[in-house]
Amino acid sequence: MNDNSPGGPLAGLSKLGRAYRHMGRFTEVGAVLVKFGFDDLLLRLGLTELLAQARGLIGIKPPERLPAGRSERVRLAMEELGVVFIKWGQYLSSREDLIPEAYIREFSKLQNSVQPTPFEDIERLLSGIIASGELVGLEPEPLAAASVGQVHAARLSDGREVAVKVRRPGLRKQVLTDLEILAELAALVEKHLPALASARPSAMVAEFGRALTAELDFTIEAVNLERFGRFYAANPKVKIPKIYRSLCNDRVLVMERVEGLKFNDAEGLKAAGYDLRELARFGAEVVFEQIMTFGFFHGDPHPGNLLVQPGPRIALLDFGLVGRLNRHTRDILLDMTVGMVRRRPRAVTHALLKLVNVEGDAPPDRERLEVEVDLFMEATLGRPLKEVNLGRLLNDMMSVAAQYQLSLPSDLLLLIKALVQVEGLGYKLDPEFDLADVARPFVIGQYRRRFSPGHWFKRFGDSLADLKDFLEMLPGDLKPLYHMLRSGRFKIDFILDGMDDLRQTVDRASYRLSFAVVLASLVIGSSVVIHADIPPKWHDLPVLGLVGFLGAAVVGFWLLYDFLKNRRF
Repeated sequence: MNDNSPGGPLAGLSKLGRAYRHMGRFTEVGAVLVKFGFDDLLLRLGLTELLAQARGLIGIKPPERLPAGRSERVRLAMEELGVVFIKWGQYLSSREDLIPEAYIREFSKLQNSVQPTPFEDIERLLSGIIASGELVGLEPEPLAAASVGQVHAARLSDGREVAVKVRRPGLRKQVLTDLEILAELAALVEKHLPALASARPSAMVAEFGRALTAELDFTIEAVNLERFGRFYAANPKVKIPKIYRSLCNDRVLVMERVEGLKFNDAEGLKAAGYDLRELARFGAEVVFEQIMTFGFFHGDPHPGNLLVQPGPRIALLDFGLVGRLNRHTRDILLDMTVGMVRRRPRAVTHALLKLVNVEGDAPPDRERLEVEVDLFMEATLGRPLKEVNLGRLLNDMMSVAAQYQLSLPSDLLLLIKALVQVEGLGYKLDPEFDLADVARPFVIGQYRRRFSPGHWFKRFGDSLADLKDFLEMLPGDLKPLYHMLRSGRFKIDFILDGMDDLRQTVDRASYRLSFAVVLASLVIGSSVVIHADIPPKWHDLPVLGLVGFLGAAVVGFWLLYDFLKNRRF
């Protein structure tokens, strides 16, 4: 039986659109869901045919004992489904505003622990560089293996040691297939599970897909790496690996090999003589400098991407995921921070509404939101600043925004995730670590910059530049209007909502008034004719007077019927 036969796995599934092309993989996804006890989910999504195919898939047998917790079973299913679903779980673990805490805990356990790609496949991908003689001594054992790629040590022809990052063969096709399936599942969730539709799963999957596909393109990471290299070119305390662009492409990244102790290796760092408290603070300062000064920050500062070298010096690795904050966004974040410190809920609410996207059709109730922000600030900031967990505070603020159908842009979500990671690393090295205290000098510095003469001169210069652009474009924009005025073709069309209903009401009133005037005229005229006793007569009554009264009666009864029918008294 082929896939297109009436009883095949595609039966009844053409509604799945793009995923129709990947029914083999779609059935595998369904089989894993069945294996971990999610038959009910497939039924609720209307995938009865897929459920039947998944149950019949050879080799899929439920384990003898499934974990009782649904959240743990979801995590296990994601791990079995591979790269895209693992990374989807990792992405969801940062959405504490939308995901229940039990799922956040489980998704936080997801790791990119995968088997390395066979060395023969790696050699085949690098055959051009190796044949040119520019790359020698490629070591078979990878230094690291992750879901997207793996890193091998090697040397250049002049003896310099490098790290070669290679994207897994066939990964791009696999990722695009799973992203399409994930998108179709999200659409079905929105259609069949209204309780989850408010989280906008389709939009979340689209955002996640853009980030993941960008991560697959190593040329983007190369550009990011070079940009960070420029930022820290004169800073001896931060090490950014040098990149060899002539050897790089979208699947291969060749960079200087950097070694050091992992940032969370408290025992190793202590044994090497580092001051853990100062190191925790220094690591956080590096991240805050990126956020507040550069507006371009490392989006995944986990321990494997932060190494400590003698000095101490921090080496940053893996620039596939970065965040960007323009000056305007940073100024709004500054306004929000200052408003929270000064306990001004109106200022905080005003800044928050500038940052978020409104998901519903109607704008949020600003006064209610301001009351909610005030209550949040009293509950969160009504204790010594040292006791405030900044990461938790930011996530709680996201939860407040979500209640009013407000969502943060992806870069701000990435910012919160990065700060939570940095705060966690800080606590690992120093139980007394205070991220808010680290942030204070950066906030004060940016606040002072705002009132400096140089800042105002720059803003004035930017305004002049905008005015210059406007004045240069204005003649061209006004030219069509001038031609229409000269030719007499200029006209203005007004469209006023509700005018049709008003016109119809006025028309009905005019008709009724006209009939009322006719009725009055008939009554008065008929009375005059009868009083004048004008012949011809019928039973001693003038015929014209009787006809007039009869017509008046007809008009009067019609008006009465119209009033009663339309309930207008």
